[in-house]
Amino acid sequence: MSVCCLLDRPSPDSSMSPSVEELRARIVDLDSEIDLQKKLLKKLEKDRSLAQRHLNAVLDPMSRLPPEISSEIFLQSLPASPSGMQGALTALLKVCSAWTDIALATPVLWTTVHIDFPCDDALAEVLPIWFGRARHRPLTIFISLRGRCFNWNHRVSDVLWRHGGQVKHLEIFDDDDFATRDEDDQTIDLFGENTPVSLPLLETLMIRCQHQHRNYLAPQILELVRRAPNIVESTFNMATVNAFNDGDPKMVEVPTLRRVMFEDIGHDDILQYLSLPALETLSVPLSTIMDGDFLAFLERSGASLRDLTLGSSFRDMDSLDLYEYLRSVPKLTKFTMWLPGSDVVTELFAAFADYSLLPSLDDLTIYLNHEGNLHISDSSWRTLVRVLSSRGMEQLYITPILVSLPMDVLDSLRELTIDGANIWIGTEERNFVGA
Repeated sequence: MSVCCLLDRPSPDSSMSPSVEELRARIVDLDSEIDLQKKLLKKLEKDRSLAQRHLNAVLDPMSRLPPEISSEIFLQSLPASPSGMQGALTALLKVCSAWTDIALATPVLWTTVHIDFPCDDALAEVLPIWFGRARHRPLTIFISLRGRCFNWNHRVSDVLWRHGGQVKHLEIFDDDDFATRDEDDQTIDLFGENTPVSLPLLETLMIRCQHQHRNYLAPQILELVRRAPNIVESTFNMATVNAFNDGDPKMVEVPTLRRVMFEDIGHDDILQYLSLPALETLSVPLSTIMDGDFLAFLERSGASLRDLTLGSSFRDMDSLDLYEYLRSVPKLTKFTMWLPGSDVVTELFAAFADYSLLPSLDDLTIYLNHEGNLHISDSSWRTLVRVLSSRGMEQLYITPILVSLPMDVLDSLRELTIDGANIWIGTEERNFVGA
């Protein structure tokens, strides 16, 4: 019975009131008709949505592309900055159901995650969904920390450590612009009450802190490296605290780690307990390293070293220390020095007269300390020419040299360039050898 029929029933005689049974029966009939109309409306809405999708498919060229092409377009459209990727992906999901289906069916879209501390605890519930969309693909994780140390959210980081089996690249960036110099707020606790279970895929680890008063615990850094059996490269720019609860830790040997860069002070606590037999590239400022500790590290880890960069604080270095460092890296092919004084450079030229020292070296770069006395004697330059002629070095770069070299030295160096050597001695703007 239709609604119209029910409404068209003649009104009962005003003198006769409908019975209770009649009113209940009428309500039942109306309820049934309402349910029927709701189902019909739902079907019509579904049919309309389907027709709209078909219309969109006709009008939208993206919908006519093969899914793999659309996926590649999505990938190419993502912003270069990790911090913008989440917003871009969320926007893709809101365009239409077709784009949502394509995005969710493309796991590689979800393999880069940016975590920005401080953040709400709700992110701990969202991260597993995001990781699930990556479908066990290797993850790249960027963590940014702003403000006080307690802005590090352990509920969120615990989720990350539990999914450590997927993490291939991990970068932690501590922003100096928002940091604080509060003495009670200096040390970052990466783990809280939980330590990473395993990081089997981790290949690169980078921890950068722009705040000179911020500290990271050396034992936790060692623990991250120890739990990453396939780590290849690590970069540290931070201060560390030698805070071991149970005495000094055991030596950590990492047979896969090939490239290690320290970009700032405070890393000596880590070097004391690392053994890196496969190390090929090392960059270390000498600001806080104890000579004996660094020499011991090189003796453990320098056998395979090919590329060594030493920076700053050469002023107090004994020439014997530098000589012993270089004796510990017999396979070195590239050596870079940052901010040595002229005296250190002079001693280095003299040391190269021992041809058993760095016999494979073919690339030498020296950025002199321009705040000191930059004078290098003519005899030292002539010593360098003899070394270069005998060693067959391919690359030499020394700057800043403000005064031209003796003419006989320049003539000899130019002859070497004719034979194929690449030599630059002068300022960034002027090469005396090429003049």
